[in-house]
Amino acid sequence: MRHFTGYGAYQLFLALRTHFTSNKYDFFQMHGKLRATKESYTKRNDRMFFEKLAKTYDPETLRDFYVANFLEDKHYITELLDDTATTNLVKYQGRRQALSYNVSNDVDMVLRNGSCDAFKTHSDQYPGVLVLYLQRRICMESLVVMNDFILFREKFDKYYDDDVIWPKVSLKMQKYRPFIKYDKERMKLILKERIDENSRGQCV
Repeated sequence: MRHFTGYGAYQLFLALRTHFTSNKYDFFQMHGKLRATKESYTKRNDRMFFEKLAKTYDPETLRDFYVANFLEDKHYITELLDDTATTNLVKYQGRRQALSYNVSNDVDMVLRNGSCDAFKTHSDQYPGVLVLYLQRRICMESLVVMNDFILFREKFDKYYDDDVIWPKVSLKMQKYRPFIKYDKERMKLILKERIDENSRGQCV
């Protein structure tokens, strides 16, 4: 099984962290390239952590490991070496493997908690769909997939542009979107079925 060197694990960490925290850097457009010299790596006091990760995970799993934890706002290498970080990876892989099932259930959750009103902006409160996400009752994958069809993110961006919480969620959605691959036509049928069953077909 192929593995990164510690330096390779460090480069991937920096590229993905910058992708998720910067409006300007795009991991995919830059092909994961970021200026990080080996000389600067060898001077880091925490390089042993990267060496450990490089030995533990193959490149694909290490990428998943980083993404899973960045989605949980763990952005420092010292946060990625405890049991919680490993648990985040397992949960992330599970959500990805059951994407259609989870999105379907989360759409049901949204429809049961306000239907189309869940995507309406209010001056004194967050939209229902955002509240459900912040309460961890629906997952980030569902938020991203629903936005592909309902296109609420840009509307929320304009309405909550001076907010503290929404811009961070919006950036995470934007940066996470390229990592999510699914059959859009099949997902459209699943969403239509869930909406029809809830007798509120006007949302899509």
